[in-house]
Amino acid sequence: MCSYQTLFYNDECGYVILCHACDSIQVAFGNILLTWNRPDFYDFYEFITRMLNETPIDDAAINKKTLAIPVPCEGVRILLSLRELQQLHQMLDTAETELQSQQLMSLLSGA
Repeated sequence: MCSYQTLFYNDECGYVILCHACDSIQVAFGNILLTWNRPDFYDFYEFITRMLNETPIDDAAINKKTLAIPVPCEGVRILLSLRELQQLHQMLDTAETELQSQQLMSLLSGA
């Protein structure tokens, strides 16, 4: 049975939750819902981080949906603007920091 913990939540953009029972991470962003196992979540987070760092900032086009993000389903892409990519990255970064904090606390409490 799933037992969820919120890693990130924002009424306007979405949430990231962790299921302790199956160790899956669910990312809701806009009208997109993705469920990842932990290694795939980290891969997705790293991909989004690289994409954000490599995308030039064009203030005139910041809201244009020009960035296509592949997902593991053939023929499906997530289409985002630079502003949305920044929001998604902020969500994932906050959630990843929370996951790292939990792992550190777990190591410290086990020592």
